[in-house]
Amino acid sequence: MTRTEAHCSPRLLATLSHKLLQHLGMDFSGTRRVDLLRRLQLLAREHEVDDFDGWLQDLAFAEWDAAKVQSLISAFTVGETYFRRDAEAFDWLASEHLPALLARRRAAGRRHLRLWSAGCCTGEEAYGLLFLIDELLAGEGADWSVELVASDINAGFLARAEQGVYGRNAFRSSEAHFRDRHFQAEGRQWRVRPAWRGRIRFVQYNLADSRLPPALAEADLILCRNVLMYLSPDRALAALRRLLASLSADGALLLSAVEAGLATQAGLSGRWAGCNYALLAAGAVGLGPAAPPAPVCLPPQPAPLPRPVEWWRVPTPAPAAEPPARDAAAHESGLPEHYWRQFAQARARGAHGQAREALSGYLGCTGLGREQQHRACLAMARSWADQQRLEQAREWLRRALQLDGAAPAAYWLQALLAQQEGDNRAALLALQRALYLDPGFILGYFLRARLLRAEGQGRASDKTLRVCRQLLLDQDGDALVPHGDGIDCAQLLRLCDQLQQGGR
Repeated sequence: MTRTEAHCSPRLLATLSHKLLQHLGMDFSGTRRVDLLRRLQLLAREHEVDDFDGWLQDLAFAEWDAAKVQSLISAFTVGETYFRRDAEAFDWLASEHLPALLARRRAAGRRHLRLWSAGCCTGEEAYGLLFLIDELLAGEGADWSVELVASDINAGFLARAEQGVYGRNAFRSSEAHFRDRHFQAEGRQWRVRPAWRGRIRFVQYNLADSRLPPALAEADLILCRNVLMYLSPDRALAALRRLLASLSADGALLLSAVEAGLATQAGLSGRWAGCNYALLAAGAVGLGPAAPPAPVCLPPQPAPLPRPVEWWRVPTPAPAAEPPARDAAAHESGLPEHYWRQFAQARARGAHGQAREALSGYLGCTGLGREQQHRACLAMARSWADQQRLEQAREWLRRALQLDGAAPAAYWLQALLAQQEGDNRAALLALQRALYLDPGFILGYFLRARLLRAEGQGRASDKTLRVCRQLLLDQDGDALVPHGDGIDCAQLLRLCDQLQQGGR
């Protein structure tokens, strides 16, 4: 393909952005147009499009029917998931919410449950929920009627979910006994065992659609995490109201921490469930003033691990200008700047757990924009990364990138996480994205040169080092390198010389 990097007119991008809002409910307005163009470029490469400009013109002015939407959907939905990706959510369901719900149903003689995994992707969450329910109903499952519905807008995801076949990557956070109990090996993959096969009803549904299928009504539990954040604010709020209206009288809706702000902005009061936010039907009917977010109960901190490799330091998003001092009553009202100050103070003390509690409170504040949510997610990722809790760091980084897919600092952290795991190729790809978005990212060039040299690509490493050196020579020697944790340009220039002379 020859022209996928062509310039796209703002008017054409605006037209495409409007179509995506109209048909998918997704918000690619303003600064997110950069992310929209990037996604379309990737899709064009996937379809081996030769004339990118012409393809965009046709796309912008074509009628988007269901088939057209499905042909585009892969560029706008995330297929990155795995079993027990958010263990805290399942732990909360298993220890707190579901046992109490089951007890109420037994007492009332109503042995029926309807569960909904909204935005189920390829089915890992839905199957995980089914496995959990069967464990909780051990010995009495035959006496219960359990309906489990899973929905997604992507028909391809649903087809894979119905097959119930998964590769190694789907079990990256699961213990071996979990996989062996629920799956049977088929070559290099694993299929859901017959005891759980065919028990989930998979439904194609766009959460931005105002028409709710009957199969999704009167749900006792809805899991809808990291989905509403894709939608425009108006569509997300409308979807949230439909989800709440779909709950049974004692049902619950579980959102991600990122989406807690959407709930509190709507005047809804919920409770923290691990690093998730739960809205109960009984308490979510009245849209009164929202209560300040409760602190998150974080898991016990593990013993400290050895310090990470050099250049691990991750940039912290700069907070907004310090607001005027406020009285104590204002501090108790859930103001974002109050929680951000708490986070900054805890981080400075090295109190990672308290810092993350403050960030969770920040995410639960009303009126947060996407940029504010992004910086909080990135800071949360950095906090976990500083303790080498890589799974948690990747999860929060993924959320940050969903909020802003054009943030160089996020790709920088992605590169560092990949490097820490020894995956130099993934680190180089993340650095390529960071440098595309910020061609003046000095430290990105240095790390790229190191990784290329480690991969045996000396010529490419030297070329990258020359760019890094030139950027450094354009600065004052005592100027600090951005994201360099205190290293100045003169020091980094000497390290460039050492690397070029054969050091690593």
